[in-house]
Amino acid sequence: MINVLFTKTPLMFFVQSFWSDEAFSYLMAKKSLLNIVVLSAKDFSPPLYYFLLHFWMNVFGTSEVMIRLLSVIFYWATIYVCFIFLSDFFKMKLKKAFFYTFFIAINPILLYYAFEARMYSMFAFFSVLSFYALYKKNDKLYLFAAVLGLYTHYFMVFVVILQYFMSKSKQLKAFVIFLPWGLYTLISKGVGPEPFWIQSFSLSNLVNFVGSIYTGYEPELNFFSNSIFLFSLVILILIGFGYLNHKNNRGEKHRLFRYLIIWALAIPFFITLISYIKPIFLPRYLIFSTIGLLLLLIFIAEELPIPFRVGVVGLLIAVTLYYQGLQVAYRRKADLRKTIGEIKLLMSKGDKLYVSSEQDFFTAQYYLDENRVYVWGKTYQEIPDYVGKVLIPQEKVVRILPFYPNKAFVLTRDGNYTIQAAY
Repeated sequence: MINVLFTKTPLMFFVQSFWSDEAFSYLMAKKSLLNIVVLSAKDFSPPLYYFLLHFWMNVFGTSEVMIRLLSVIFYWATIYVCFIFLSDFFKMKLKKAFFYTFFIAINPILLYYAFEARMYSMFAFFSVLSFYALYKKNDKLYLFAAVLGLYTHYFMVFVVILQYFMSKSKQLKAFVIFLPWGLYTLISKGVGPEPFWIQSFSLSNLVNFVGSIYTGYEPELNFFSNSIFLFSLVILILIGFGYLNHKNNRGEKHRLFRYLIIWALAIPFFITLISYIKPIFLPRYLIFSTIGLLLLLIFIAEELPIPFRVGVVGLLIAVTLYYQGLQVAYRRKADLRKTIGEIKLLMSKGDKLYVSSEQDFFTAQYYLDENRVYVWGKTYQEIPDYVGKVLIPQEKVVRILPFYPNKAFVLTRDGNYTIQAAY
């Protein structure tokens, strides 16, 4: 039973081998707080997550499970805020609120990033807390959530700008508090075009973005592609029905519907349009809109006659579970933990591990002695910034094999390795 839970369900993501971004989190967080500030200013994420992870690792250790547990805590905190949202603003009774909270909790993107050692669950928590505080008109709580969100992920800037137009509160004060970091980042990193890994958009993305933020679907994953358009269309039809139902209404329900539809769709739609020029759309960056979309669909479903409500909620749960199954089947990471463990047993004292892809560099460092890992066969200039180049020293990029009897274990991207040396 335990084996099934950790191999055939999303709990698999909790115990699987680290991948590059997670190992990067570990390597960044183990540095001093000053170094975290300096290095994260040159990278692509603010430092707050790394700060917390730094202290977390000092207390709870550095195993994969313990590092990921920090994200799990923020995931459950996010789910709790959703429960309070349903209770306070939807005026739901306890049993119904628990049912819909469970529906939110099993959402594919929320659950996937709950088990990843990155800042996305933390970002989700502060963003949903800011939306809750804004609607409740709790200025102190809003400022707390907005500022910490800004220091967690840069897409929080879009959230705070949107919230300024929704209801002027403490947004300007939040930006003032964030301004020193923004200026320091600009000075450290500079401005100018940089290569990015996100794919260019096609016309279908005008519809698909809704299904993407619900499921976390990304085209390069190469599954669910035949269904994402239809599922997106169903969601848009439901939202269209909700709009017609509230078109001529006034009062608190109308205000809540308008609030949810802006939260769920405004930023993703705006990012979709931008992405035709500069691709920046990734569902994980828009995880806050996933929560808004889930709450919006619950709100609309609750206004349907019971037979239609049961059908809609049943369909959403069915798609959720189907996509979860696809994620378990297709999104598991390569088991570099096992491969590098085998290499470690074979290595002699002077041997090195060379990775042919810089994307395996941090993972190899996590599972092996950091001083014995190198990037092989490239120049430093060929390595793009977005792979975490700030943590790749120039002397760690080599094109010459060690001389025998010292050997290089050359790890390829597919998880295989060869043993080489120069004579």
